[in-house]
Amino acid sequence: MQLTYVLVHGSWQGAWCWDGVRAYLEARGHRVLAPTLPAHADLSENVGSIRLADYLTAAEAALGTADAGPITLVGHSFGGAVITQLADRCPDRIARLVYVAAFVPRDGESVGDLLPSEFRAGLEQLAAARPDRAVALPWELWRSSFMQTGNEPMARRAYARLVPEPWAPIFEPVRLSHRTSLMERPAFIVFRHDRTMPPGYWHPRMASRLAAPTIVELDGDHEAMLTAPDILAEALLQLAGEAPARSARCFLTR
Repeated sequence: MQLTYVLVHGSWQGAWCWDGVRAYLEARGHRVLAPTLPAHADLSENVGSIRLADYLTAAEAALGTADAGPITLVGHSFGGAVITQLADRCPDRIARLVYVAAFVPRDGESVGDLLPSEFRAGLEQLAAARPDRAVALPWELWRSSFMQTGNEPMARRAYARLVPEPWAPIFEPVRLSHRTSLMERPAFIVFRHDRTMPPGYWHPRMASRLAAPTIVELDGDHEAMLTAPDILAEALLQLAGEAPARSARCFLTR
């Protein structure tokens, strides 16, 4: 059976970060849509004018191009805020929500509200260095905490494609109206070597915000779609019942 996946990237990146996962899924006959959120491709865009609603509009447009069948909606990191709102807006289109080391905001919360105080302070300091208050991710932080398991050339190539993250979407609250219906079959993927947040932040802190989620634990860092795309793609297929679990590196629990 052909499945449709809509993959939403996180901060600083674009649809390109899903290329390895997309190739793996498409090679197995599935359809993959991966929108690039506003200001994450064209550096000429007015970054200071971008709002969270713009992200949602772009993701919803991608959803609108999908076939009529069930959709697995996947969000990485900041993309969790986008898929939460999109599922709330279009609940009948979504078969499953998958959070990949992602934020799970509740109604009225922003991603900024969920950040550890030290991380938030670091963002504020970086934003103060630019007139548009966009946040440029330092190489040292990228290499030590986001993509530390990849080799140096791989990390450098990916870093060269990162863009400054618009400030406003980080601190704009998510607005939800159907919170009880959008979380019926959620899943949360967590990576054993993720250093972006303190231990326990992604799971159980973020994962516990979902109703009885399926938890998938994988080898990899926060950027596993770049450093271990096949492992991540296998997990997405496993969640859909299309692939067996690989006990050595993937654990699926409820």
